[in-house]
Amino acid sequence: MVYMSLGVCCHWIRRDVAPRSGKPQVINELDERTLQLGRYERGAYGEDTIAALYLHNVRMLGEVLERAGRAGVRLFRVSSAMFPLADRVPRRLWDSVEVRAALGRVGEVARKWGQRLTTHPGQFCVLSSDSDSVVEKAVVELELHGWMFDAMGMPRSPLAAINVHGGKADRASRLIDAIRSLPPASRSRLTLENCETCYSVIDLLPVSLATGVPIVWDSHHHTFNPADLTDEEACDATRETWPDGVRPLQHLSNTTPGLEGGSFTERRKHSDMIHYVPPAQLSRLRRGEIDVEVEAKMKNLAVLDVATRFEIPL
Repeated sequence: MVYMSLGVCCHWIRRDVAPRSGKPQVINELDERTLQLGRYERGAYGEDTIAALYLHNVRMLGEVLERAGRAGVRLFRVSSAMFPLADRVPRRLWDSVEVRAALGRVGEVARKWGQRLTTHPGQFCVLSSDSDSVVEKAVVELELHGWMFDAMGMPRSPLAAINVHGGKADRASRLIDAIRSLPPASRSRLTLENCETCYSVIDLLPVSLATGVPIVWDSHHHTFNPADLTDEEACDATRETWPDGVRPLQHLSNTTPGLEGGSFTERRKHSDMIHYVPPAQLSRLRRGEIDVEVEAKMKNLAVLDVATRFEIPL
């Protein structure tokens, strides 16, 4: 099976014109709905409402994957917020016959279009925390993502990557222990990503060696925390952590043009579109050696634009 080199993250958008003002607007075609913790704790949501919301989110994902498939997109990051508050509500609301059937249909759509699906739990999913309760919550969150991919029929391999950051700095041994304790559905799909401050590629390599978990190289993060590795060295070192038969996954984003000399916060934010592809990634994309998720605010529009402008085959 051949996958597209460039992937869309979480949403599918289109440009339109606001009917009243006539001004340009961006519309998200993945109508993903959420729940607010405070309202849930006040009893604002009935169980039927919550169950219907989960089913809606899964069905919308299936529709967006169809749209992505028709556009030639073969790599898509599933939102980590498909099942909001899943760790607080009764399990039967998300682990139901209806939701499982809908997830199964999502998997069928992905297989029809030859799509690689991944996901990226949020910043509070920290396996290396000093707090046992934080680690326990992270394990529960990863179990949910593993369950979701199982229900879709996705392979138990980093082909269906569940990607996380290293978390708290200087806690490699705790990170290794937590990874080893994960159940197979999440452990088999886990990947580790370098970040701007705590875990460089150099920091993650021993963790990968000890656990077998491959590394997702984020070229933008690497510019902030290179640990004396060039782009070429970091790209190659992380590619070698991936098992045979699974194309290495990487991330691409840019600083907004004009903010290159700005503060750390300004420089680390993702730009709307991609204006620069590091040569280490560009050459390997053109040779079909890596898959790269484009972390740009304009989502699919940015993916199709960068593919055209940088002559990256789809």
